[in-house]
Amino acid sequence: MDIGFVWDQNKYREVQEKHQVQFYEAVAAFDDPNGFEVSDLSGYEDRSRWIGATAAGRVLVVVYSASQEDLPLYRLITAFDADGSLRDEYYSRQGI
Repeated sequence: MDIGFVWDQNKYREVQEKHQVQFYEAVAAFDDPNGFEVSDLSGYEDRSRWIGATAAGRVLVVVYSASQEDLPLYRLITAFDADGSLRDEYYSRQGI
């Protein structure tokens, strides 16, 4: 099943400046077979967090919301380097 990804241009520029994450990196994190999903409890909307590594080994947290209309679509909200407990959990799931 194909999944589409979209990112609001203004928000994307903010993420690039603040976290130095490119669109292709955020999307690539979803390809990580060792990645995992957790709920995002921000309260704004039904959001999830995907924690996954890029091909370059960068472990990212990608916050997104999903739509299941005609085409499954992930609206990317933000992305940043995993740190603290999420980074630890990512590596512990792999026995590292």
